[in-house]
Amino acid sequence: MVPEESALIAMIVESVREVFLAYYDEEPVVGPSSIKPDAEYYKPPSSEATAIIHYSGGVAGGIHLAAPLYVGLALAGRLAEEEYGSMTREAGDAYGELANIIAGGLQTSLGNRFAFRINLTPPTIITGGDYQMQYKSNFHSLKQFFRCHSGVFFVEFFYIFENSGRS
Repeated sequence: MVPEESALIAMIVESVREVFLAYYDEEPVVGPSSIKPDAEYYKPPSSEATAIIHYSGGVAGGIHLAAPLYVGLALAGRLAEEEYGSMTREAGDAYGELANIIAGGLQTSLGNRFAFRINLTPPTIITGGDYQMQYKSNFHSLKQFFRCHSGVFFVEFFYIFENSGRS
């Protein structure tokens, strides 16, 4: 059974909300969401700070936590209780950990609701605007935008449900 996009968006929102309440003592403002039409090829996001967590198992794909660099640094700094002026190794670790916690929340929601077994990879951090990522062109994609004290960011869930026949 393939979950409806609205259910997936609600899971993303809940995961981000729980993380922000627990680690930032802040309720993020939920912005618009975007769903990639099935007829379009998947294209990864372009942002100055992207943390990637890949999923495997019942779901192939993962999440991107994407933001302008200053927002990514502020989020990392608030999580680590440090101040970062650039995406150092430590700042990248903190930003990646934030993405990992969000991805874990979504992993738990999917696993509980749909009995999927999902594995996570360690975070990958990409900064700057001069890069290219290539993924399967048939991934589905949901982007949910948020605003918090640090600025605007989005979480993208890109996916194929492996055991559903939807690819």
